[in-house]
Amino acid sequence: MPQIKRSIADYDGEDEAHDKLRAAADFNGPVEDRYCTDLLMLVLLCLCWAGMTAIGAYAVHNGDYRLVLYPLDYDGNVCGADLNDRDMTEYPYLYYTNAVGGVCVKECPSLVGQTADNATDLYTLVTYTGVYQSTNGLATVPADLVQVADYSYTLNITDTANNVNVGDLGNLSITLLNTNNFQCTEDLCVGNSLEASWKTLGINRGFGFAYYLGDSFPLFQRCFLTTEARDQIANLTNAAGDANDLFKDVISTSGDLEIANDFISNLYGDLWATRLYIMGFGFGVSLIVSLLYMVLLRIPVLLSALIWFSIFGVIGMFAIAGWFTSEKAAEWEAADPPVVGEKQANVTKIIGYVLYGIAAFLVLLAICMRKQIQLAVMCVKKAGAAVNDMVLIFAIPVLQGLGFLAFTAVWAWYSSHLASLGTITLETMDVPLTDYAVPVRTYEYSEDVRKLGWFLLFCFFWTGSFILAIGEMVIAMAVSKWYFTAERRLITQHLPFAALWSTIVYHLGTCAFGSLIIAIIKMLRAIMAYIKKQISETSNEKLANCLFCCCQCCLCCLEKCVEFINENAYIQCAIFGTPFCESGRKAFYLILRNAARIGAVSYVSAAVLVVGKLFIAALTTFLAYYTLTEHLELEVWSFGGPIAMIFIISYFVADMFMDVFDISILCVLHCFIADEEMFDGQARYA
Repeated sequence: MPQIKRSIADYDGEDEAHDKLRAAADFNGPVEDRYCTDLLMLVLLCLCWAGMTAIGAYAVHNGDYRLVLYPLDYDGNVCGADLNDRDMTEYPYLYYTNAVGGVCVKECPSLVGQTADNATDLYTLVTYTGVYQSTNGLATVPADLVQVADYSYTLNITDTANNVNVGDLGNLSITLLNTNNFQCTEDLCVGNSLEASWKTLGINRGFGFAYYLGDSFPLFQRCFLTTEARDQIANLTNAAGDANDLFKDVISTSGDLEIANDFISNLYGDLWATRLYIMGFGFGVSLIVSLLYMVLLRIPVLLSALIWFSIFGVIGMFAIAGWFTSEKAAEWEAADPPVVGEKQANVTKIIGYVLYGIAAFLVLLAICMRKQIQLAVMCVKKAGAAVNDMVLIFAIPVLQGLGFLAFTAVWAWYSSHLASLGTITLETMDVPLTDYAVPVRTYEYSEDVRKLGWFLLFCFFWTGSFILAIGEMVIAMAVSKWYFTAERRLITQHLPFAALWSTIVYHLGTCAFGSLIIAIIKMLRAIMAYIKKQISETSNEKLANCLFCCCQCCLCCLEKCVEFINENAYIQCAIFGTPFCESGRKAFYLILRNAARIGAVSYVSAAVLVVGKLFIAALTTFLAYYTLTEHLELEVWSFGGPIAMIFIISYFVADMFMDVFDISILCVLHCFIADEEMFDGQARYA
C-alpha cells in the first residue's frame, strides 16, 4: 500500500476536545491520495444483500404474491388465480355475499338499464353456490347477468350437529348456519316479503351465505355496491331500521367507497388532461424557481432580512402570547362575578410571565450570539454560491431516488412472496343478534417466516440509510473541494460526479458503517412497536404502554442525534479521507469546540430551508393555477387535483433542493472552522 499523505497533522497533546487542527505543509484542500475505508462494513452489507436475495429466491419459489394481493372467496380460493386446486383465473373479482366474504365473479355486475331503479334486483341473489332467482317470478334480470365461479363442489357439505366443515384450507370445523347446505330456497333466502328476506337464514342481515344483486363498481378487485344500490336495499328491506349497527357500518363503508370511486375517476381524468402542465410546472418550473431562490439568497440585504425576521418573528410570537395570556388573566381577575376559579387565573398569569421571560431570554441570546448568527448567514451565502457553481449537484438526489426505487421494487417483490408463506386459517366471528358465526380467514406465520420477515425489514432500513449516506458523502466531498479551491473559475460541473466516483471507490464502507447504526436504531424502534402492539392486544396495561412510548421517544431522539453525528462524520471523511470511527470522533469534538456556532447555523439553516420549501412550492403552484385557469378552465372537473399534485411535486423538488442545500451549509461551516483553525490571516481560504 502506498504511503498515505495526510492533509492535516496529528492533534497536539492528549486533550483532543480542545486541540485545534494543524495543516500539513502541502495542504491543498480535501486529500487526493485516498484509500478504502471501513471495508468490513461494506462486506457485511453485501452479505446482507446476499441473504436478502436468498430469502427472496426461497419465497418466490415457495410462495405466491397473489395470495396476499388478490381477494379470497369464502372457501379460501384466490379470485383471478389458479391456486389451491381451484382455477379462478376467469373470475378475478370478489362479490360480497356477507360482510366479511363472498364469491369470485367474472365481472362486477352493473344493473344500469337492467332494472327499473337501475340499482337492485332483490329477488336475484348471489350465493355461495351461484345465482339464485326467486320462483315467484319477480326477478327482472337474466340469471347469467352475473357469472359466478363453479362452487358445485360445496354442495356435499352437510350439517353434523351444527358443525360444518368449510373448505379444504385449515380443515377447521365451525358453527356456521343451521342448514343442510349452502343452497337457497324460498324459505331460507326469500321469505314472504322483502323485509322478511332480510332476516332469513340465507341473508341473515348481511351475515349469511347469500346477498341481493345490486349495481356495483370494482375497486382493488372487489365489487362494492353503489350508493343507490345500498340505499335501495336498506329502504326496501327495512334494513335501515334494523338494530344491526355493525352491518350499517358495512353498507355505509360501501357507499363511501362508491363516492370515493367517483371522486377518484374524476381526479384521474383531471390529472390526465393536465398531465403536461403537471410535469412542466411540477418538475421544470419548480427547478427554475429553486435556482432563483438560490440566487436570491446571495443578495446580502435580502438574506440578512430573512434571517433576522425569522429570529425576531419567533421572539415576537412568545411576546404576543405572553401579552395575550396576561391580558386574559387580568380580565378573569376583574370579572364580577368570577368566570373562572382564582387558581386558574393565577396559573394563567404565571404562564404569561414565563412566556415574557422566554421572549426576553431569546432577545439576550440573539444579542450575545450576533457574531455566530452573522457566521451562519455567511455559511448560507457560501452554500448558495457553491450550489450555483455546481448545478449538476442536484443530479445526486435524483440518482439516489432512482436507486432507492429500484431496491424497493425488488424488496417489495420478495416481501410479498414471503408474506404469502403464511397458513390460511379460519376464525369465527359471531353475528350480532343471532347465535350464528361466519368464517373469517386470517394468516398465521411460523416462527421461521417471522424471522425472515424481520431480516428483510432490517435490510430495507440498512439499504435506505446507506443510499442516503452516499448522497451526503458525495455532496460533502464536492462542496469541500469547492471551498478549498482558491480559483473558483477552475470549478467544473463534473465535480459532483468526480466526488461520486471517489465515494464509490473509496468510502462505501464508511457509508455502510454509519447507515448500519441508523438501521439498528430503526430496527429497535420497530421491535418496540411490535411488542407494544402485542401487549395492547392481550392486555390493557397502561403502565406498560406508557413505558413503551417513553422508550420510543428516547430511541427517536437517539436516532436524530446519531443522524446529525453521521452527517458531520461524512463531512470529515470527505475532507480528510479518514474512516468512520475516526471521522465521527473528530466531528464530535469539532461540534463540542464550536457548539454555539453550529447551533446558530442549525437554526438559521432550518429557517432558510422552511421558508425556501414553502416559497418554491407556493410560487410554482400559483403560476400553475393562473396558467390552468387561463387555458383549461372548461376541460377539467376541478382544478383541485392538478393543483394539489403540482404542489406536492414542487414541494418534493424543493425538499430535494433544500436537502442538498442543508448538507452544503453544514459542510461550508466545517470547512470554515478547519480553515480558521489551520490558517491565520491572509492564508485562509474564506
